[in-house]
Amino acid sequence: MGRRCGWGRTGFALIEILLVIVIIGLLVGGYYGLMGGDGDEGEKKSVPARSIEKAKSVECASNLNQCRQLIQMYVIENGQYPKEFNPGEQGSLGRCPVSGKPYVYDPETGKIHCTTPGHEGL
Repeated sequence: MGRRCGWGRTGFALIEILLVIVIIGLLVGGYYGLMGGDGDEGEKKSVPARSIEKAKSVECASNLNQCRQLIQMYVIENGQYPKEFNPGEQGSLGRCPVSGKPYVYDPETGKIHCTTPGHEGL
């Protein structure tokens, strides 16, 4: 049998704790965007903020697609574009999830679009 010395175990635990702190620091730094990435007007945005913004842009495109399908169904049933179209009265379908602005509908052409900057092509 050998003698056990307390120094070896204590030193190893200290190294483990320091290593865990460094790993957690790197993960938190990466999560909050300390690695870089430019946002609008030179401000830096974190990875989660960019992901949320992208998800809201996808939601905006989906809302517009649903509105266009509703307009197309109206045209099939009635043979003309609706004179008014405001799906926002029933919920958030008629508003951009990024800016909260209502979508703009043109009854002459039957087109609906978002006025939020960056969403013009949706």
